[in-house]
Amino acid sequence: MPNSNSPRTTPGVRRATALTALALAVVVFAPGAHAQAIDDIMQQSTGHALSAWSYLMNAFCWILGSVLLIMCGLGWYQHQRNPNAGSRPGMLVAAGVLGGVFLAFPFFAKTASFTIFNSGPTVTGEQQQMRFDR
Repeated sequence: MPNSNSPRTTPGVRRATALTALALAVVVFAPGAHAQAIDDIMQQSTGHALSAWSYLMNAFCWILGSVLLIMCGLGWYQHQRNPNAGSRPGMLVAAGVLGGVFLAFPFFAKTASFTIFNSGPTVTGEQQQMRFDR
């Protein structure tokens, strides 16, 4: 019985596995595969990626804006209790303004996409042809 860890048998096993997988893929998947399926898959995956990015940006803006506003409120409270504690009013006002901007950013982006661009971001997968006139 040959040693299964032998360097001579490992490449042969790999080749046999690869050929078996290729034959299985051709027999099982080839009859239903066509070029349009790849376009549909890419369109759906792009839509999912864009949705994930928008959720991530919304979460980032909401969390950072909320944290900045909470820090602003607690810092202002500390400043009122002890003005010499080291919390500067200018930094507190800046944190409040930035917190408000971060909280409002998703709303501004959505409003701009509907008013300036006249529609929301969509992924159609449609290919356009460039035409050049002389």
